[in-house]
Amino acid sequence: MKALKFKYTTSKGRDSYGYNICSLWVDGEKQASTCGGGYDMKGTALGNWIARKFEKELLKFNKSFYGLTFHDPNYQPSKECLKEEEKDELTKLLGSARLRDFHKQSSSLPTEKHTIPQLDGACGFESMTSILNNMNYYLKYIDGDNNTSTYILDKKEQSKVA
Repeated sequence: MKALKFKYTTSKGRDSYGYNICSLWVDGEKQASTCGGGYDMKGTALGNWIARKFEKELLKFNKSFYGLTFHDPNYQPSKECLKEEEKDELTKLLGSARLRDFHKQSSSLPTEKHTIPQLDGACGFESMTSILNNMNYYLKYIDGDNNTSTYILDKKEQSKVA
């Protein structure tokens, strides 16, 4: 059983002053954080932690989930991507062609080639909890206020697993 606490603060950093920050603390230790806004920050922090903490379990998935992709650690840009970057300097500078190409070459399930799990928690906290549920974990909301939310992460009992 683990205690997960999401804390919301405001950045005082030089380049991010005033940005919202969402940090995930697991059993009293900071494990993940994200800053900005306009997306599910709590889902992003949780997704980043799940991707690191449960990498081996994620590589056993045989069902795809919204927000979960697998990537090739030896990714090389495609010829089409390189041609597009050659044609337009701005495209190369922004990296938009390469980002599209990177995601086009991803897989929704792990393969021999796609062994790096990536969770896009910005797609929603509930999407991340469904991934935990698939690994026989559940999150139970315990307490919260304006700046914190506390959950308990625990294994499902075998008798309850269908």
